[in-house]
Amino acid sequence: MRAVTRGQSQRGVALMITALSTLVVVPVVGLAIDAGFLYAVKAKLVAATDAAAIAAARSLSKGLTMAEQESSAIARAQAFFNANFPDGFFNTTNKTVSVQVAETAYRTRTVYVQGNVDVGLYFMRIFGYTHSTVRSAGKASRRDVNVILVLDRSGSMDISNSCEPMKDAARLFVNQFANGRDRLGLVTFGMSYLTAFPPSMNFKPDLADTITQIDCSGGTGTAQALWKGYELLQAIDEPGTLNLIVFFSDGLPNGITAEFPVKTVSDIRYGHGWSPYRYTTYLYNMEPSPCRDANGERYDRRPWQWYRTYYEPNWNPYWNPAPKTGVLAAQGSATKSKGYTYGLTFMEANSVTDNNEKIISDSNGCDFASNGWRVRRDIAYIPDYDKYGNSTRGYQPVYTFPAGHPYAGKIRPDRPISIGRASKNAADNAARRMRNDPRLSVVIYAIGLGDPSGSVTPPDDEFMMRVANDPDSPAYNPNEPEGLYVFAPDSGQLAQAFYRVASEILRLSQ
Repeated sequence: MRAVTRGQSQRGVALMITALSTLVVVPVVGLAIDAGFLYAVKAKLVAATDAAAIAAARSLSKGLTMAEQESSAIARAQAFFNANFPDGFFNTTNKTVSVQVAETAYRTRTVYVQGNVDVGLYFMRIFGYTHSTVRSAGKASRRDVNVILVLDRSGSMDISNSCEPMKDAARLFVNQFANGRDRLGLVTFGMSYLTAFPPSMNFKPDLADTITQIDCSGGTGTAQALWKGYELLQAIDEPGTLNLIVFFSDGLPNGITAEFPVKTVSDIRYGHGWSPYRYTTYLYNMEPSPCRDANGERYDRRPWQWYRTYYEPNWNPYWNPAPKTGVLAAQGSATKSKGYTYGLTFMEANSVTDNNEKIISDSNGCDFASNGWRVRRDIAYIPDYDKYGNSTRGYQPVYTFPAGHPYAGKIRPDRPISIGRASKNAADNAARRMRNDPRLSVVIYAIGLGDPSGSVTPPDDEFMMRVANDPDSPAYNPNEPEGLYVFAPDSGQLAQAFYRVASEILRLSQ
């Protein structure tokens, strides 16, 4: 017998080790390959169920009834799941998906998507495993919303031929939300405001029909309209719901609603355009308002006497006129230093076709009762707060009467630019007060419309961003609810602007 050499012995051991290693390594490699397939399938399945759940939650706005909404959500979930996980992906079989819609909290619905698929194995077959089942679950919730549309229906909309495109865009916006779940309302405004559609959870198709009837005319009383929208949210009083105002405008605020003190003394101010104070660019010594008080008295005489009994500077000591409430407007342009003003007009419109921007004629004896252009004869000054408690002072500087004037330091009503700036300040402060309501946490979205023809002064971007608390606003406050400002350069892009806001709201409600 030949002796085994040392080298032969080592080769035999190596062969044995290799054989034993192969028995271990091959299954490990096979397991790693099969595990890689399983991981890829799992990742794809997770993405598919998540996408299906999110898409289904968003589709809960589709359909007029609850059953239709649920049916729409299930169909959309299945469609998204199949689109994101095609049949036979990585040799998979027996693909199934189940969708469930459930009420999980107050005015909150959750969509559950369960996906299952069998994955064919390769190397693990040698151990008797032909396939492995992979499962994934996706979930997305949709919180219902209270949305108040605040739509500018001023005359500039008609001038720029934007009224109809605005109505088309607003109707498309409304259709993104769910009857029976979301609650929508509408405030329209020119100089006056109108609660055109009280908030309702059954707003289809009536809200769209109301929007269709809107007629565009009048001025731009922004602060009042915003506050009226907020009052509707306050009346609903649902802190657990997403509360939003969607504010649209194509121009600058040019009207302020307030309780205006009557001018009770002679003072120096710009004329109102009518005799004896004919020119709006000239300063006059203007007599007090001829308004009668509750006793029928005037500044210069008793009602039963046709001749003067009191003279400057000692006017009638018994005369005590109450403040006059209405809307004071800057005419032409709210950015002019000098020019015409108009008022006082009614605060509330009669309908979406009648803005009711008429002079309040029952103010006995007042100049503005017979001629609205003469209102600065009756109004002492613009008060520091509008009718709703919003400050008329703020980031926009206002012109005030000079030192030595009887109304020194008060905001001038005889300069259009002061009315415009006071209007901006009131709207800006109104929006800030809404956002600081800890109960409702109101979110404001603003949509502005430009006019390439140049016939209409476009919105002030900074003002609109401030109203929305847009992250790009120079006054952005991260401690207040964040909104968004979207600008449409022309009426052809309004639908896209409204749709973007709707998408942001639906994203926020997820």
